[in-house]
Amino acid sequence: MGINAQRGTDAILIAPSTSLATATNAATLDTRGADYATIRVAFASEITTNAVGPTISLLSNDTTVVTNFATIVADRSAEDITAAKVVTYHVDKRSSPKRYLRLSVTPGTTTNDTAAFCAISTLTRQKEAPAALTNLADAAVIV
Repeated sequence: MGINAQRGTDAILIAPSTSLATATNAATLDTRGADYATIRVAFASEITTNAVGPTISLLSNDTTVVTNFATIVADRSAEDITAAKVVTYHVDKRSSPKRYLRLSVTPGTTTNDTAAFCAISTLTRQKEAPAALTNLADAAVIV
C-alpha cells in the first residue's frame, strides 16, 4: 500500500490567487501526528513573457513564531513558469521532526512579475489529527 493510500487529510494552504511582484504569500501547516507531508504549489503559466518567476521557500519549526522558522529545503528561486506547472515537496516527518512547516511564495522583483498559484497540503500516516484543519473534503467525487 502506498503512502498516499493510507490515512490522510488534505488542506488548502494558499487559496488560488494572483500575487503581484515581491508580495509574499505564506502559510503554516501543523503536521502533528503525521509521518509524511506533501505540499503541492500549482502555478498557472506566466502572465507576462518577461516574468522571472517566483521564489518558493519551505521551512520548519517547533512553534508558530515566524522568525524562528529555519529553511529545510534550499529555496527554489526564479522557478520557470513559462508553462503551467506543479512544484511538489515530500517531507518525511520521521527524519524532520519539527511540528510546523511554513511555505512561502514570492513572485519576482520586476513590475511585471505577477504569478497565479495555489498551494495544497496532504498529511499521511496520521496517528492523530493536527489542532486545526480546514477545508477538508470540501467536495468528494466517487467514481
